[in-house]
Amino acid sequence: MSISAIIIDPEDEFESSFMLPVATESFYSKYWLPAVEELNLQWAALFQDGTDVESEDIPAVLEEVARLKEWAHTRMDGEDREHMLRRLELLETELPKAYRRGGAVVYIG
Repeated sequence: MSISAIIIDPEDEFESSFMLPVATESFYSKYWLPAVEELNLQWAALFQDGTDVESEDIPAVLEEVARLKEWAHTRMDGEDREHMLRRLELLETELPKAYRRGGAVVYIG
């Protein structure tokens, strides 16, 4: 299993094809969970079981993404760090684009 971000009830081709990979279950358990616990993150803690993210939640989610990036820089190394940073940067740059339509909801899980 893996964790990704998709738009719920897509209304056009962009929304239908929107999908951001976040992490595999094993990678999430190995790296994300320790970071979530250490940093006391609220949103990222919900990703494993799945959660809906609305446009007004984006600032809080992106704040957690920034904190996860800092954590990865200091606590990880090698290919795993680079992989996690790529996924976090993907969320950071692409997730806000999902809300070009008012009322769009993204499911991350």
